[in-house]
Amino acid sequence: MIFRKMRRSEKATDIAKAEELLRSKDFGVLSVCGDDGYPYGVPINYVYDEGKIYFHSTSAESHKIDAIRKNEKVSFTIVTEYELIPEKLDTMYTSVVVFGRARVINSKEETKEALRLLLAGLSPSLVGSTEKIYKGSEEKFVMVEISVEHISGKIGR
Repeated sequence: MIFRKMRRSEKATDIAKAEELLRSKDFGVLSVCGDDGYPYGVPINYVYDEGKIYFHSTSAESHKIDAIRKNEKVSFTIVTEYELIPEKLDTMYTSVVVFGRARVINSKEETKEALRLLLAGLSPSLVGSTEKIYKGSEEKFVMVEISVEHISGKIGR
C-alpha cells in the first residue's frame, strides 16, 4: 500500500506524537464510501488503543455501518488547537489523519472488550457496568474496530 506523502512535510509530526494526539481526544470524523459512491463523513466519539480505533453505533443499519459492510476502507480525522488567522488567510491547527480498515465486531466477547475500552476512555465511572450496559442493549449495540494502516499528524506552526 502506498499512501501519499504530506505536501507540507515541514508541519508533519512523528507517528508517536500523532498517536499521542489520538489517545488524548475522544471526538473525530469518520469518513466512509457512502451510498451511490458519495463520501460520507460523520462525527463520532472514539477511543484509540494499541493501533486500533473503537467506536459504537446504536443501530446495525446505520449509514456508517452499512457503508463499512460494503467497503472496509475508511479514514478518520481529528483536529485540535484550531486558530483562524484572518490577516494571512490561514489557519493554524493540529490534526491527525488515519487510514485503515474497519470491521463490525461480531463476537460477543470482542464486543464487550471494545465497549470496556470505549467506556474507559469516555466515561471511566461506567467501566464497572460494562456487562450491564451491554446486556441492556445487546440486540442493537454495534462496536466497530478500525485497524490503522497509515497515520499522519500535522502541527500548525
